[in-house]
Amino acid sequence: MIFFFYPEMSLRDWANGVLSWYDLTVNGQNFVDGVEVIGLLNFVYYNPTKVYFGTGVNSQVGEVVGGEFKKVLLLYGSGSAKSSGVYDDVVKSLRASGVDFRECAGVKPNPVLSKIEEAISIIRRDGLEAIVAIGGGSVIDSAKGISAGACYDGDVWDFYKRTAKIARVMPFFAVATLSATASEMNCTSVVTNESLGVKTGLTDNALFPRVTFLDPSVQFSVPAKQIADGGIDAICHVMETYFDGTSGVDVQMEYAEGLVRSLMTLIPDAIRNPRDYDVRAQLAWASANALNGTTWAGHAGKGDFASHAMGHTLSAKYDTVHGESLAIMMPAWMEYVCAGNEHAFARFARRVLGVTSPVDGKASREGIAGMRKFFESLGAPARLRDIGVPAADLPELADSTAFAPIGVLRKLGRDDILAIYRAAF
Repeated sequence: MIFFFYPEMSLRDWANGVLSWYDLTVNGQNFVDGVEVIGLLNFVYYNPTKVYFGTGVNSQVGEVVGGEFKKVLLLYGSGSAKSSGVYDDVVKSLRASGVDFRECAGVKPNPVLSKIEEAISIIRRDGLEAIVAIGGGSVIDSAKGISAGACYDGDVWDFYKRTAKIARVMPFFAVATLSATASEMNCTSVVTNESLGVKTGLTDNALFPRVTFLDPSVQFSVPAKQIADGGIDAICHVMETYFDGTSGVDVQMEYAEGLVRSLMTLIPDAIRNPRDYDVRAQLAWASANALNGTTWAGHAGKGDFASHAMGHTLSAKYDTVHGESLAIMMPAWMEYVCAGNEHAFARFARRVLGVTSPVDGKASREGIAGMRKFFESLGAPARLRDIGVPAADLPELADSTAFAPIGVLRKLGRDDILAIYRAAF
């Protein structure tokens, strides 16, 4: 059985962890003169990552890192870091600043615990002081786990199980090569423990990158499929905080609507014109802002990540590409939870997709169909059968996701989750 979340950790706990980038007051409520205020809640926004953005910023890695550290781990994936030229730029910069490094390569698109453990062993063996991660979300997520594990005497998996708390971390720097997860500007790490068949997330304010280098021009060589998958992930990040039942937060909703509209324009533009710097730059920044805490500050609902939970179960069992899992599960989830929440879905349909129906129910249905059609236009699968999931596996998938109720907009038990998987089939 494949669990995305450990029994020790409910989905609500995970959501609260993801959203620890701001703190709510009085149990998530605002009171003025003793009267509860419905709307934008009190919050403390916190995102300490310093971002170097623009052409050529990777040449500054050595200067920035070398100002404090002289022995670092260089972490990257399976080849794109080198084929894009980013690896050479970073290595040249590190050497010019007198920074020695050891390498750990081969991080997988769905990152695994064993690679984190391998990197921690290298750090301890060679007395390294910091981490430089070259890659997209998988590499940066791995760096976060390494950062925590390198300063802990126990098993790094303890943090992902929530049986240990992070006391200190090793500083790490991110050199982003793909725009998708916003891991370069957030404090969440999602990895798979291969031996257990468990994929889960860890969120802690200590896990923000110290500095991120984001040069959009290095993404010119990113394949169309990766652009699409990453873009779908970014869109779903925004939608998950948009559809959480919070009212009276028009500024946040307008901001989210603008991000999704922009992403829906920029993703196909980047596929058609992969070397258009302006498009790449805007796509990179929109993706980073999709999950860096800005879209939901002050939200009472704190985001509904149920579709992500169901998608991660697919990735854990079938190694499904993350963007593909969301392209399938997000519209199916929207259809299931829309009843009773038509106003929010209709608003989204009208303001993002240009739906004109004055009837909320009809507008909502048209909007959901429009999102599915958009994902398909990017080449993403629309149904579980399209990625080879057998119908006989659906009950197991529901069991694996539903050890406890999930969801915010609507609480979903095992029967609800199974119904959504069936609708997605």
